[in-house]
Amino acid sequence: MTSARFPDDFVFGTATSAFQIEGGWDADGKGPSIWDTFSRRPGAIWQDQRADVSCDHYHRSAEDVRLLSSIGVDAYRFSISWPRVLPEGTGRPNPAGLAFYDRLVDDLLAAGIAPSATLFHWDLPQALEDRGGWPSRDSIDWFGEYAGLMFDSLGDRVPQWSTLNEPIALWVGYGLGGFAPGRTDRAAAHQAMHNALVAHGRAVDVFRASRATGEIGIVIDVWKRHPATDHPDDAAAALRGEQDGFRFFFDPLFAGGYDEAMLARFDAQGSGFQIADGDLEQIARPIDFVGLNVYSRIIARADQEVDEWWKALEQHPGGNYLANGMEFYPRAAYDAIRIVTDEYGVDLPIFITENGMSDTVQTSAGETADDDERIRYVSGFLEWIARARAEGADVRGYYLWSLMDNFEWAAGYSQRFGIVHVDWDTLERTPKRSAYWYRDLIASRSLPVESEAST
Repeated sequence: MTSARFPDDFVFGTATSAFQIEGGWDADGKGPSIWDTFSRRPGAIWQDQRADVSCDHYHRSAEDVRLLSSIGVDAYRFSISWPRVLPEGTGRPNPAGLAFYDRLVDDLLAAGIAPSATLFHWDLPQALEDRGGWPSRDSIDWFGEYAGLMFDSLGDRVPQWSTLNEPIALWVGYGLGGFAPGRTDRAAAHQAMHNALVAHGRAVDVFRASRATGEIGIVIDVWKRHPATDHPDDAAAALRGEQDGFRFFFDPLFAGGYDEAMLARFDAQGSGFQIADGDLEQIARPIDFVGLNVYSRIIARADQEVDEWWKALEQHPGGNYLANGMEFYPRAAYDAIRIVTDEYGVDLPIFITENGMSDTVQTSAGETADDDERIRYVSGFLEWIARARAEGADVRGYYLWSLMDNFEWAAGYSQRFGIVHVDWDTLERTPKRSAYWYRDLIASRSLPVESEAST
């Protein structure tokens, strides 16, 4: 056995998102989001479940901060519900919604936990979707107004801001219909993705002009594609999958613009989008850090539909699979870091802003779940992160997904990603074995590893 040592200033945290944990879907003046609407569409969510209550974090945030404190995290990454603070998406703010986040931030700081706030984690106000949503050019102005409100409200106390979390979700929501708002217009989806990137750049400008004292970045999920064989067609499929996924965002953020072959392919497919003068400069505004969400990899084959990426997660020979069916491939974290540093030449601090797995452990309220597979999973990823750091990569922190079991989007409550078990009848929180393991890891800053255990 050897060990990977993390310095005292390395950030260990956990992450959540507003729609998945807050509940209080119409409490105290909050407006509906596109996910509130989508979850009411029959068949859209597993067993037609809703997040109207979920973990009820909106009413239990003080309890959840105490939970975070007991685990000993350095930081907590959460998202702000846009329709909670701006029920119509623009215009008059909701004082109760702003007060909720004001209390949450103050409680975190009082507990010695650094707040890390995400502006958009998929829950667009329904009022704005009714006005065209992200495919509308107006979305850039809407987001800039919302960002300014939050920077003015919390910018003096929040040290880290993320503009967007996994904007590829816009492809699933507008192009494939699998996420809210449930549309199937591929040209609109690509326009939404582009507009969101321009809105990101607008928010960066608003941040620089505000009195906010922290840092700002963006969070992109990276699923590296590995060709199934050495055949050129499989290699081409892998490239297309990456272009349609994380490279769609990295190219204009860090490489000066979109890939021309990708744009030509979209035009040929009738799913091209409009790029206005100045958009690429706006997207490429300097940021302070890059957030990477990493879970595994994808094996690409020429006979797969590259835009239906979840079908590429099917098992392949030689894979190492978790009980939930996902491949255990912890080198994915190292690969994602190297894509940013080596392929794009990005010289910025990197945070692993999400990494985790759903467990299949059956337990009752009050019982400690022995989720040993999660411990093995997180250990493997941290080993590869430590390796990247040892080779010089500026990786500053790791946020485990997720603090507690929650509403897993279209999968409803069928998956449990939390290191804390939530009883859906009583909402009682019970730390799993992984929570105690994570607590001890944070305290020691030392990770026991087996040589090549995570290959």
